[in-house]
Amino acid sequence: MTEQRQTAPVLRAERVTLGYGRTPVVHDVTLDVTEGGVGLIGESGSGKTTLARAFLGLLTPMSGNIWYGEQTLKNADLRAFRRDVQPVFQAEALDPRMRIGASIAEGLPRSARHRVPDLLEQVGLAADLAHRRPHQLSGGQRQRVVIARALAVEPRLLILDEPTSALDVTVQARILDLLAGLDTERLLITHNLAVVGRLCRTAYVLFAGRVVESGRTADLLDRPAHPYTLALRDAVPKLGGRPPEARGATEARPAETGCPFRLRCPLADAACAEPPALREVQGRQVACHRAEEVLG
Repeated sequence: MTEQRQTAPVLRAERVTLGYGRTPVVHDVTLDVTEGGVGLIGESGSGKTTLARAFLGLLTPMSGNIWYGEQTLKNADLRAFRRDVQPVFQAEALDPRMRIGASIAEGLPRSARHRVPDLLEQVGLAADLAHRRPHQLSGGQRQRVVIARALAVEPRLLILDEPTSALDVTVQARILDLLAGLDTERLLITHNLAVVGRLCRTAYVLFAGRVVESGRTADLLDRPAHPYTLALRDAVPKLGGRPPEARGATEARPAETGCPFRLRCPLADAACAEPPALREVQGRQVACHRAEEVLG
């Protein structure tokens, strides 16, 4: 029984379509937040943050369901959900008027507020920082405070939206070390493939609100099966190497019919006028007619 609880998803999106008004921006996504960390990868506008908002209960699906354990989120015990699932936003989310200790203690009962110094130390900060305000801390320190605040209620899952994007490289490394050392599960929203590789066992790649590839992160980074995943990976600069070259028409908008990536894809052909379904290819799910060719 214990092993089943550990491997069952904390959250699950089941054929979820999301939108603002009547305009859908995330289409028919099924996704499990499972043990070992899950990464949502994609460029700006791919639907990552919209999906994260639905997982936090901040956006109601147009169709499909978000499951929390064995209940849909709309029928779940919201007090338990808000304890178990905590967001970690960027450091600017801190209230500039509140002292650090008060910000961390905000979600704690009065009887538990003595834990604030321990929480600061857990994220590598001195306990006396509790008396300072956000503007008196560095960017890396503020991000650690945001993480400490989320950990205060002992959640099962952290939902992290670009937690290191505003930090310099050395501070990013320290934050990643901290997150990697936590027992709490992670759903990470990012465009940074290296961060997903460090923190997530499983990854989903989104393009234009659709999952185009998913599977073990190591497989996706080592041998992408979708041209978009390959383009994302190859766009990462390498020290001492040549600047990355763009693949296809990188500024083209998603196609409204057929494969949404086909106007940017260097491999697109007549078959891409038909929308590809997600299918299993060498241990991962891929929405591409030419996945085998991409794999080589």
